[in-house]
Amino acid sequence: MKNFQVKILGITQDGGYPHAGCKRDCCLNLWDSTQKKELIASIAIIDHSSKNFWLIDITPDFKNQFNMIPSNYCLSGIFLTHAHLGHYIGLLELGKEVMNLIDIPVYSMPRMKSFIENNSPINFLIENNNIRSLGLISNKSVILNRKISVIPFLVPHRNELSETVGYKIKSKNKNIIYLPDIDSWDNMDEDIMDLILDNDVLFIDGTFYDNNELLNRDMSKIPHPTVKDSFEKFKFLDKNNRKKIFFTHLNHTNNLLRPDSQEFNEVLINGYNIAKTNQCIDL
Repeated sequence: MKNFQVKILGITQDGGYPHAGCKRDCCLNLWDSTQKKELIASIAIIDHSSKNFWLIDITPDFKNQFNMIPSNYCLSGIFLTHAHLGHYIGLLELGKEVMNLIDIPVYSMPRMKSFIENNSPINFLIENNNIRSLGLISNKSVILNRKISVIPFLVPHRNELSETVGYKIKSKNKNIIYLPDIDSWDNMDEDIMDLILDNDVLFIDGTFYDNNELLNRDMSKIPHPTVKDSFEKFKFLDKNNRKKIFFTHLNHTNNLLRPDSQEFNEVLINGYNIAKTNQCIDL
């Protein structure tokens, strides 16, 4: 095992899998089944040499994800992508009702920072010294240790409550992109094709496989590039660049959650990957 790793703690959209209220086949038989359930998308950056780790996003599944890290390791900081519930609500577990941690740094962009500082019950964590709210600047590095830095970059998304960012995790040996939520590949400040060519591993938005998944909702109001859209966008990539890409943040309706599905196999045939919970990437 390398000293520095990124570990996948979950791969689903904000509602998890199974999903509350879902009576379709994708979830119906999962509640009482021994079939594997999936946790909400989040990653950990782990320094095994110092036994410190940092989270990108802290989800409603935090208690299970925290248990995926060795118990003698120290939570040293949390980086938030945006203010949709699957990405920050686990902060509540850090308060006095549960863990009562002390002075955990929480990094976020200006609107997100204002959101957590000015809305209860999250702001009680600041008042009680459970967390310390720290600001980020787009494209400016935060140095974690002698080898690893984290760089936020703005992306277009439904920014009702905050801006949205992806993160570049940089080391001397490898650069990783974590980008679980975006409206479209076409309106980014930094071209997605350049990100693919310039980095080694990319965990990107694969929320929906296609536009036919939600039967009772207008999908234009919850925009994401579908996996099929990504196939089209990335069709000129060679196999070495395609294999850098891992789809994550999968909706409960997305058949990429089901390894025996045609869609799952289609991703592999096209040379891409699907993120796996507990997967580790050495830095």
